[in-house]
Amino acid sequence: MNPDISEFSYGFALTDELIHWLGTSITAAPVFPSLYREGQAGGGQAVMLQRPGIPLFLQFKLSHCMVRNSASEAKDGYFAPPFYRMHIRPTRHSDQHEMLLELEADGNEVYYSAPAFHTPDHLNDAYLTHQVRSRSLWLRPSVIGPLPDNCDHHIAFQLPGTHIFCSQPRKIEAKGDFKEFSEHIVTAYQKKGRNALATENLTKLSETMKRISSKRRDISDTAKKRTDESLSKRHPLASVSFYAHVFFDCQLYLVREKMRR
Repeated sequence: MNPDISEFSYGFALTDELIHWLGTSITAAPVFPSLYREGQAGGGQAVMLQRPGIPLFLQFKLSHCMVRNSASEAKDGYFAPPFYRMHIRPTRHSDQHEMLLELEADGNEVYYSAPAFHTPDHLNDAYLTHQVRSRSLWLRPSVIGPLPDNCDHHIAFQLPGTHIFCSQPRKIEAKGDFKEFSEHIVTAYQKKGRNALATENLTKLSETMKRISSKRRDISDTAKKRTDESLSKRHPLASVSFYAHVFFDCQLYLVREKMRR
């Protein structure tokens, strides 16, 4: 069954929970390119950078629900329906997965996130009970690995349960749940949070994303050059956010400690 919700609605519900991030001392605030205005005293980015933190990149995915025993994963004995499939953009259409792999390999926190639900009623229930994050799959691109060819591939999963990379079945060696994700992000914040948002490090990140963005085949070289020239005049965090949204199709967050009252 095809998803009957949008990436926007799923991303909104998930973001709301990450802002509050109950059960931890951290929070994740979304960052948009428009928050910074040149020449504006005390601009949004400047306020954000007054405290330690780390960038987090999330690629929202929707999930297709498999309800029949004729599904290949069911016939092969991996799952009893219902289970879900998170599709990865094939390399014949997009370099997104390769770009996310490269961004993660540079030492950044990069994740796919996909819901273990597909209807508006289930999304509404998860949102009202604060279970969107716990009813989602969380996978780093590296645990999926490079795509072997330009064919269609997906992750088949149940929560809790096994995760399988298809079309040639291979078990994913990660729990893929929110607890594992949360523990990893807290550890990353403790290790890198003090310096990750320093101007020189954000500038390096912006340059890295600029380099990786050159892989986008569906954006012309002229448009890339114009983008690079425009972003060179902006705050590096604004540049990072722009590259994340436009070239990587990701939402950028800043993970920081919650403000004490």
